[in-house]
Amino acid sequence: MKEIKYLMITAVCVLFASCMGDSYAGIDENAPVPYGNNELTETKVITIAQLKNDYATYIATDYRDGQSFAKVTDDVKIKAIVTSSDAQGNIYQELALQDATGAIIVSVAQGGLYGPLPVGTEILVSLKDLYVGNYGKQAQIGMPSKNATGADVIGRISRATWDQHYKILSTGHIVEPTLFATGTNPTTWNLDTDGGKLGIIRNVSFKSSNNPKATDTFADPNGGAGSVSWTLNEQDGRKVIVYNSNFADFANAKVPTGKVDITGIIKRFNNQWEIIIRSLDDIKAVEKVDPFKGLPGKGDGTQANPLDITRALAYAKLNKKDPNTYYIKGVISQIDEVSTQYGNARYYLSNDGSTTDQLQVFRGLYLNGDKFTSPSQISVGKEVLILGTLDYYEPTSNPQVGRNSKIISIN
Repeated sequence: MKEIKYLMITAVCVLFASCMGDSYAGIDENAPVPYGNNELTETKVITIAQLKNDYATYIATDYRDGQSFAKVTDDVKIKAIVTSSDAQGNIYQELALQDATGAIIVSVAQGGLYGPLPVGTEILVSLKDLYVGNYGKQAQIGMPSKNATGADVIGRISRATWDQHYKILSTGHIVEPTLFATGTNPTTWNLDTDGGKLGIIRNVSFKSSNNPKATDTFADPNGGAGSVSWTLNEQDGRKVIVYNSNFADFANAKVPTGKVDITGIIKRFNNQWEIIIRSLDDIKAVEKVDPFKGLPGKGDGTQANPLDITRALAYAKLNKKDPNTYYIKGVISQIDEVSTQYGNARYYLSNDGSTTDQLQVFRGLYLNGDKFTSPSQISVGKEVLILGTLDYYEPTSNPQVGRNSKIISIN
């Protein structure tokens, strides 16, 4: 009896498989995208900048001071490209959307958003009956919610509601990050208009974290719900930080020790910028470039291999206004002034002590940065090693060592 039963089941399975035919095995490439609301149409589309302008009062209002969000009652839409990814867990239940005019955050109570909405996906978002406001003055789309103190704030859109409010238009778009800053230069981004954009900060290095358990890792993987903020050596830590979730897949990874370029979603949190990387691929080591390559003379500017005057002159004439300091060795060829009143001196160096091909040292200091107390502390013919910046003083067309250099040794 068991054998007959198994034979009958097998026959039924074969029958159903044969009846389904090609439609069972094939995929209809013209079928609607299985995510979102395919009924939405591209009508009444406004820019992100226009949306933020329309709700500027609510975006600028702290929830403790008044109404920090408002309902969208008009049947308007935005069309933008996804720039964020929650695949590595550093971004949680939110999307960063960007168009040519700006960016905004959409807060959605859904994980795994990178599946249906990977980076580079262009979507249409119907805003009617959603809310626009702010979290820490960062412009955000969401729904009304309550925070831990019971205050009214903008919160997450439910998954079911979100599914009815977006439509996938196309995929594979590339959004190049906008330059946020380079090295010690302050950013030119505007807190009101640029928050939420995909940006890149170049030639920076990690300084310290706000968590004693994360002294060399991005975050604290055993810290539970929470985050770790890292400051950068080159930027004001009160204005720019790198934000990492304890739940990020790379929380226990070591932060780089050298100079890097960092790409990420750069959000506003009150008057501070938070750089949020999407994965470790957003951090690239800066290739070391020899700034003196191709220049005449010798030396690399280190104490062990200082620049000679030929190379220092050539570099200063490039007019780079380089803020870095370099070790320079030469012979004092001319002294214009030693000021005991101000404690500095203006003198010249050459390779051999002659007055040709001289490099001016402008208002330099004495040994170890001490002030000059006597004109006799330096004299023509002495060989010195100094540490200072190199620039080009345009009014007199003078390559020079900038003010406040210091003598390291004198012989």
